[in-house]
Amino acid sequence: MYYQILQKYESYESSFKDTIKCTRLYEDRVYLTPVIQPLSVNAKVIVITLFLIMIGTFTSPAFAQQFKEPDYEIHGAEVLGFGLDPETATLTILIDPRGKGELTITLPRNLIDAKDRFEDADFIILIDGLEYHFFDETTTSSDRTVTIPFGRFNSEITIMGTQVFSQVTTAPTVQPQKLIENKITSELRSEIPDGKAKLLIFSDTNWSGALQASGFDYTEVTGQRDKTVIFGCETSFIREGVFGARFQKMTDAGYLRIVAIQNQKIIDQGSTEARMGEIIINGNCVSSFGSGSGGGGCLIATATFGSELAPQVQQLRELRDNKLLQTSSGLTFMSGFNQFYYLFSPTIADWERQSPIFKEAVKLTITPLLSSLSILNYVDMDSESEVLGYGISLILLNVGMYFVLPAIVIHRIKKLV
Repeated sequence: MYYQILQKYESYESSFKDTIKCTRLYEDRVYLTPVIQPLSVNAKVIVITLFLIMIGTFTSPAFAQQFKEPDYEIHGAEVLGFGLDPETATLTILIDPRGKGELTITLPRNLIDAKDRFEDADFIILIDGLEYHFFDETTTSSDRTVTIPFGRFNSEITIMGTQVFSQVTTAPTVQPQKLIENKITSELRSEIPDGKAKLLIFSDTNWSGALQASGFDYTEVTGQRDKTVIFGCETSFIREGVFGARFQKMTDAGYLRIVAIQNQKIIDQGSTEARMGEIIINGNCVSSFGSGSGGGGCLIATATFGSELAPQVQQLRELRDNKLLQTSSGLTFMSGFNQFYYLFSPTIADWERQSPIFKEAVKLTITPLLSSLSILNYVDMDSESEVLGYGISLILLNVGMYFVLPAIVIHRIKKLV
């Protein structure tokens, strides 16, 4: 029976003798199992070659996304990283400055270029988002070299062309903490108008949120990357101002940090790197008056002369900052004076805004005081004794002008009557 079966399948065995083997017999049936023979040396070479081609096909886009950093020389800072965006044709450079300096960078034309048809066009240079026009440039047939100055608190330089010749490379996913702190320090040194506050938003992704405060209606804010929002945050003698903000990342990756500042102080802050992370901050507005020994705005003088930039208001501010606050006696005087002055000055300033006649009456009243105080701008007040001497003299002078002299005049008028 075995011989008949072999004859029956003789043709199959001759056709597939390299790949088919008889493995099992059971009664009158035969089970056939394919056996793959080892590949020849030539076949192995072909398979390995095809495999390498496939690997190169799939990995070449990944390598194409990287680019060689341009040659550069920088003074006064350290370059933290580069990012190339083909959609906007921009090259972004993150720096960590130590002071004023300049960056000289050579840009290969096969990396980024700016063209107007066939002629060279100027690059657009942005420093922290603001366009900068004063930069030097030299060109050759193969590259363009630009020299860009920057300041102590700049952190990002963007070079915008018309075309790039490389895929986008991933910029640093997290902005260095030191850069954020430098920006916050810079903002704390800048002046904000009285009754206003500033919300600093730091991010490397999309975000959305809302903000509301005393003197600032509920407002929704959306954006991408860093942004600054100035909002009203007012505190009066009668009512203390408050604010609140709620912001959320709109992506899984990235970071978000918000900082609220007023009167050169951080009033609240928060940060998140969580997936779709959310931040809620709130607090009290910082009064521009009565906060610290230095005080804030000259409310009555500002309302009287119509602006903080009026010469009379500037005179008072310079006297306070450059003379009185330079000594411990002056600091002590200003601290006590603020506690008294800001008990009534907000109300008088409001009355002035409501009544032009009252405003003129106040102007007439404080003019002699301002004239007497102007004397201090022409004397040296470098010691405690000088501050005390001139201060007491001015107090006596004004007491004489506002109280003694009117009392004498009234007394003589009564005698005449």
